[in-house]
Amino acid sequence: MAAVMVAHKGENSLPHGFGSRPWLFQMHGSKKHTCTFFDPINNSLEERILPEFLQGKACLGFYEEWLLLADEQTRECFFLSITSFSKIYLPSFPESPDFFKAIVSITSPPNTSNCIVILVCSSKTFLLVSSPGKKMWKEVPLKYFKKNTGSLRGPSIIYNEQLFVMASMSVTLVIDVAPLIRGCVKMTVIDQLKPCPVPYSWHTFLVECAGDLFSVLVHTYGSRQLIIHIEVRRLELSCNEIHWRRVQDIGDHAFFLAGRSGRSLPANKAWGVQRNCIYFPANNSYGARLYKFCLDDQVLNFNFLPENNGGLNRLQWAFPMKMMQTVEEDIFNSSDVMRSEETDSTVIGKEDENEVVSSRRWDELPIELVELLFARLSLVDCLRLPSVCKGWSQASNFTRKGRVWPWLMHLSNLKYQSLKFFDPFYCDEYTLKSNAVVVARDHLALRFSKNGWVVITEGNKKVFILNPFTAQVINLPPLPLKDYFFDSISFTSVPTSPDFVVYGFFFQICGEFVEIFTWCPGEEEWTVLEFRPSIQFFPSSNSPVLFQGEFYCLGRKGELGVFNPELETWNVLSKPEPIYLTEPRYGNEYCHLLELNGDLISVFRTDDTKQPIRVLKLDRSEMKWEKLEHLQGMTSLFVDRRNSLAIRSPEKKYANRIYIPRFEGGMDSKIGIFYSMENNSYHPSMHRVEEPLTCVWMEPNLHLHS
Repeated sequence: MAAVMVAHKGENSLPHGFGSRPWLFQMHGSKKHTCTFFDPINNSLEERILPEFLQGKACLGFYEEWLLLADEQTRECFFLSITSFSKIYLPSFPESPDFFKAIVSITSPPNTSNCIVILVCSSKTFLLVSSPGKKMWKEVPLKYFKKNTGSLRGPSIIYNEQLFVMASMSVTLVIDVAPLIRGCVKMTVIDQLKPCPVPYSWHTFLVECAGDLFSVLVHTYGSRQLIIHIEVRRLELSCNEIHWRRVQDIGDHAFFLAGRSGRSLPANKAWGVQRNCIYFPANNSYGARLYKFCLDDQVLNFNFLPENNGGLNRLQWAFPMKMMQTVEEDIFNSSDVMRSEETDSTVIGKEDENEVVSSRRWDELPIELVELLFARLSLVDCLRLPSVCKGWSQASNFTRKGRVWPWLMHLSNLKYQSLKFFDPFYCDEYTLKSNAVVVARDHLALRFSKNGWVVITEGNKKVFILNPFTAQVINLPPLPLKDYFFDSISFTSVPTSPDFVVYGFFFQICGEFVEIFTWCPGEEEWTVLEFRPSIQFFPSSNSPVLFQGEFYCLGRKGELGVFNPELETWNVLSKPEPIYLTEPRYGNEYCHLLELNGDLISVFRTDDTKQPIRVLKLDRSEMKWEKLEHLQGMTSLFVDRRNSLAIRSPEKKYANRIYIPRFEGGMDSKIGIFYSMENNSYHPSMHRVEEPLTCVWMEPNLHLHS
């Protein structure tokens, strides 16, 4: 769609560069007589005055060169050709303003005899159907809702001459389109499009691509609507049943989402369209953002959109006509990218052909000097150095000699059976292939890490613990209840030790009871402890901290809940007093708890980069939180949504920092984003941010029995 090329002849109502690549545009209806244009490449915004005959109109949808426009005052509704400026009228809209928010599906161009327009209104139990030349809209009730509670939710799309529309409980209704114009309904129902097992909200989009139908689920967290998970599913027919199956790849295409609709395009470097990616704008309390989600590495990129008083309402994509007519062969090759990543993570470098050869052999270097050398190297260099001389691998515990600090581990596209690791100090990224990682049938989440081991959940039943560097896997029993999930999880010691115990915490949403699941090696099922305390407790999403033999959980108000595993008791402490008087809205802040030099430390941060991070230390003599202006000694903190780590920094320049699970940059280079306690600001400036959606900070551990 080469959208809104509707200036009168001789007028230049379009910004420079419009039509040469994907843009976002927004018509404001009766609110403003302008059209807003967003350039994703330059991150710019322009306002252009609309021709008089378009002022007051809202763009509800499109089909090829035809825009579907409606006047919010007169309710006049018509198609407008962006090439000839001809109009084809539809019946005027009903008086209810709800229909201006409807999701529009169009069968064919309006200048053809079989064009049907279908309006899907959220919370309604009927469709509105009409065609060019008709005098009114036909209300078509859906009998499905007489037997089932709920209503239409959207989105909708026409695929293979059928209308696919989402209803309550994530049910997909499939309705034959042709009979609708007569008021007849022939419908089937597809099983639930279940979201991932987390207690968050989600938005669904339907996209047709290369003859297939896909659904995209965007999961958001808390009142701030922060994006935490994205997955793609394809409609498939097997055993005479239609169902949605999760996929890892959309091939040499990209999806563009806006509002409740979606479109697919072939990838093209010249237009800035990358293969196997999803582009979409979204709004939260911190402002409008343009996102790009890469399915290859499961990383979410975002850039802040310029401020716009119109918000994101009725924002739509505009594409060059050439883009809609041809499929380009110039696309990104994911296999090439994978090979380059593997090369970067394994090759030390080529020798200089002109390098002067030493007169002494490397293997003559005393092993004591080699061990001193290992002590000054990073873990990766410790692994690489023995390739210089095989005899150096005889150095005692040479991997223990290396300096180790947390890396950000995140899931790559699992069809490659690979994991990715980002070193925030040296800004290096590594890809690790692991046979322990297989293509999951359900959503994988990294929940907790300790001593190099990572707790991973698959869907709502499977839990396992992985050391990614030794490929050791410990499978835990399935969870006992359907659609269960842990709010947080932890374990006592390394899984190879005799006192290893896993603890999973589940907090009822109203804060009225707590369930704690325990498991020891050799047990065939979880032991469940249930508590109904007199004091409500609303936990943060961070994992509990094992401190002096007890598990401490941080509440969203800053209070502490304590579980004693020996006595099997749960208590909400009266002190320290909460730092908030009222319960913060879920997701307003990230709340972290960790141990630092024998003290409990809490960290409160928001997604607003203008707001400072608060770091508090528990004064155990008076049981109250005290603000910390600086981290003690050479300390660095590493916090993500579920896990927190504190280490002694290997160098002074990395100390007094709080690293978050984000980096800035592109495919060639990345810079870890951190908050400096010294000047109370983020570095770098977060212009173009990348965030792995499934990630955890972990300290590499290459030893089989620790």
